[in-house]
Amino acid sequence: MNGHRTLTFLGTVLFLLTLLLAILSGQAPPTTGPISALPGSAATATAPAAEALYIVGADISWVQQREAAGTRYSEAGVPKDILAILKGHGFNYIRLRVFNDPTKATPKDRPYSAAGYCDLPHTIAMGKRVKAAGMRLLIDFHYSDAWADPSKQYTPSAWAALSFEDLVKKTHDWTKDAVSQLKDAGAAPDMVQVGNEITPGIMTDHGGSTGNWGQLGQLLKAGLSAVKEVDPKIQTMLHIDRGGDNAGTRRWVDEALRQGVAFNVLGLSCYAKWQGPPATWKANFADLAGRYPKLKFVIAEVDAQAVEANDIMKGLPDGRGLGTFIWEPEASNADQQLFDNRGAVIAERMGAYDKVVEKYGLKKVE
Repeated sequence: MNGHRTLTFLGTVLFLLTLLLAILSGQAPPTTGPISALPGSAATATAPAAEALYIVGADISWVQQREAAGTRYSEAGVPKDILAILKGHGFNYIRLRVFNDPTKATPKDRPYSAAGYCDLPHTIAMGKRVKAAGMRLLIDFHYSDAWADPSKQYTPSAWAALSFEDLVKKTHDWTKDAVSQLKDAGAAPDMVQVGNEITPGIMTDHGGSTGNWGQLGQLLKAGLSAVKEVDPKIQTMLHIDRGGDNAGTRRWVDEALRQGVAFNVLGLSCYAKWQGPPATWKANFADLAGRYPKLKFVIAEVDAQAVEANDIMKGLPDGRGLGTFIWEPEASNADQQLFDNRGAVIAERMGAYDKVVEKYGLKKVE
C-alpha cells in the first residue's frame, strides 16, 4: 500500500468514525467529504424503483363464449378456472378485445356473436374476473363491429353516417366512456390498445387510412388522449402487424410521430407464418429499440414461439421489452393451442411457459 492509498484509507476511517459519533449523539451526519464516493451511502442511494412486471400474457377473449357453450377447463384431470391454470404457469396479464356491436355484420364478416360476446358489457364482466384473480388487464379496442386487422378496418355501423370531424369526437368520447366504465366496475385496464393491427389505419372506410396520415393522426390522438384523461397511469399501445418488417415498421412509426401521436408502447404481431422467422423479429426490435429510445415494446400476438419471443423481449435494453401475449391459447388452432378442444391443458405445450418462468426467474401471481 503506497502513501497516497494509506492517506485515503485513514481519511475514510476518520470520516466513518465521525459519522458514527454523529449518529450516536443524535446530530445530523456531515454532508460533505468522501461520502459521495461511497457506493450505497445515504448521500447517494435512492429508493429502489418498484420492480417492473415482465408481461407473460394471453388473449383469451373467446373464453366466455366457450364456457357458455359448455367448455370446462382442467389440468391433469382436475377442473380449474382458466385464470388459475394460466397463473400457475407464470401468466400475469390478460388481453381482451372489444367490438362496438358484435351483433352487426361488416362488409367482410358476418356478425361476430348474436349474444354480443366481446362487446363492452361482456368485457367488463370478464375484466372483473381478471382483476379478481390478481392479474393485469390489456384492453384491445378494435373500433369496429367485428374483426379489425390488416385486411379490413371498418367503421362501427352506428358511426357510419358521421362527418369526419364528428367521428374524431366520437372516437374520443366513446373511448373515454368505455375506459371509465371499466374502471368504475372494478376492471380498470393497465394498458389499452387504440386499434388492432392498424397497419393500414383505423376506420379506413371513413378517412382513417395511412393514405391520409393527417386524418389518421387525429383519430389516434383522440383515442389515446381519452385513455389518459381517465387515468394517466394507463399505458397506451399502438399495434401493427410488422413483426419481421423493419422498413415497414419504421415508416409507420415515423409517420405517427410526425403527426404528434404520443403513445407508450409499440406492439407488433409476430407469427412465423405471416411475419417470418424469429430471427427477423429480433433484428427488427433491436433496431427499433435503438431508433426510438422513448418507446417500450411488446410482442402483442404470437403463437408457438413462446421461448424465442420472450428471449427477444428480454434482450432489449433497459427493460424496454415489456413481454409477450399469446393469441387465444384455448382456440382450435394447432400453432398456439395450450388447451385441447375439451379445455384440458396440453402439458408439453404449456411447459414452454414453465421454461420461460424458470429461465428468467419470473414471479408467479399469487
